[in-house]
Amino acid sequence: MIIDGLEINDWSRAVVEQVRSGGVDIVHATCGVWEDTAGAMTRIGSWRHFARANADVVRIVRTVDDIHRAVDDDVLGIVLGFQNSSMLGDDPEMAGIFADVGVRVVQLTYNIANHLGSSCWEPHDGGLTRAGHRMVAALNDAGVVIDISHVGNRTGLDAISASARPIAVTHGNPASFCASPRNKPDDVIDALAARGGVIGCTLYPLFIGGADVTRVAYCRMLADLAERIGVEHVAIGSDAVVGWPEGVLGWMRNGRWDRPENPDEVPPFPPWPSWFRGPEDFGSLAAGLDEAGFDAAGRDAVLGGNWLRLFEQVF
Repeated sequence: MIIDGLEINDWSRAVVEQVRSGGVDIVHATCGVWEDTAGAMTRIGSWRHFARANADVVRIVRTVDDIHRAVDDDVLGIVLGFQNSSMLGDDPEMAGIFADVGVRVVQLTYNIANHLGSSCWEPHDGGLTRAGHRMVAALNDAGVVIDISHVGNRTGLDAISASARPIAVTHGNPASFCASPRNKPDDVIDALAARGGVIGCTLYPLFIGGADVTRVAYCRMLADLAERIGVEHVAIGSDAVVGWPEGVLGWMRNGRWDRPENPDEVPPFPPWPSWFRGPEDFGSLAAGLDEAGFDAAGRDAVLGGNWLRLFEQVF
């Protein structure tokens, strides 16, 4: 079973087919980033309509049993998730309400600080707020995976400590591999693993060091990480961005709070490495894991088994 820990695609039937062509069985798919509560519900409604209209190829999954049924039925299983908590507002009850309509992963912050804590891009990380502690408990109670991929390091450490259940970095890498505020230092990764969590190593070019990084180097990083923290804590979260038109990346990064005045300043999507252009290339990644010395059990754990175990523990 291949499970991708994060894709933020512009979904269509053609995109589903592209993802499936790489052997991917389950995807944690972003269905909210900058939306408020009403906007997030609209996005969930759109996903439900899309899944009904394409029920022969895609299905929203809420439980581990749903995941197994989707695999058995040969359809792509979608775990809905938010890359922000703005849609939850200041009401912890919203954690359970969104879980009831299918949201199984919530990232505490996106690219700016909010009332729960700080993002990785803030000049000062004040840690998990009092509201953040309460929301972590509510997400635990609702059986929702807490994600700290874009979260500041102090806030992330606080969340790991506060959570009664293992949490995740759904898409990020060790900062020692690629120096970026979006990647995680060893103390955060070590704490995550010590509490049973999983880091989904990303293939997004800006956080691996660019399109020229080789498959050998990336998979060697995975092997070194697995040796250090345990293979059971290492997975993949590609951060694929399939199907989007040019010009969307600026909104993805900044929403409404920071828009360029000059249209020529809108950032383009970066080129991906030739050995992993998107989820259609999971076979290439599997071959790279074999070459890096993973045995079959370890390779399969990284490609999906570790996400499945985390979902079993949290859902």
